[in-house]
Formats: sequence, structure tokens, C-alpha cells
Amino acid sequence: MLLIFVVVFIVLLYFYFKLKYFTLRGPLPGIPPHFLFGNLIQIGVFRDEPFPDIYKNLKKRFGEHYQLWFGPWRFVVVSNIVDVQYIFTHRNIYDQGDVFCEQFSVIVPGGLICIKGYYPIA
Repeated sequence: MLLIFVVVFIVLLYFYFKLKYFTLRGPLPGIPPHFLFGNLIQIGVFRDEPFPDIYKNLKKRFGEHYQLWFGPWRFVVVSNIVDVQYIFTHRNIYDQGDVFCEQFSVIVPGGLICIKGYYPIA
């Protein structure tokens, strides 16, 4: 009886995390993420594809706005220059926290200078 309860609990917990944290949100297009890996498997990160090629292929496939999952973290990618300029102009609405800067600086070390004025110490 206890074994059945534990198995049912684990299955329900899996589905809860899958639906809560690893599903596409909103009207933005994107690849449905895998549990715990997000889109890292589908986009070729583990095959050592360079990030510019990955983003270029995703832009061709989904357009200028799409969502992308790096593990459990969801990112909204905006590549239209007019929209990027609007986001930079309204930084009080779209500014990110320091936790985001510390996590993203691993992938793009100098990329957040324009957004936050934060440069991680190497």
C-alpha cells in the first residue's frame, strides 16, 4: 500500500513540475521544453553548435519573438531592433534583477552592460 502511494505521489509530482515549469507560456512560439533540460537538447547546445547559429536558426523558424528554455529558466528572445530599442527606452519596466545578471553572465560575459550596467568580475 505504501509503495503504491509513493509511486502515485512521484508521478503526480512529475506531472505538476512538467506542467508548472516546463510548458510553453502565453502566445509566444517556441519549442516545447524537455523536463529538466528545457530546449538545450533540441537546439544543439550539446552538439557544440555556436550560439549565433542557434539563434539564427530559431529566428528563421519562429520569427523575431520566441521563448526559449535553458534548463528550468525561461527566456523571451527579442531580435527586432525596434522592440529592443523600446525595451531599452523603458528600462524601468523591463529591467532585470541581479540574479538574472549572474546566471546569464556565464553564457555571455559582457552582454548585460547595456541592460543593467553590471559587469561580472572575471
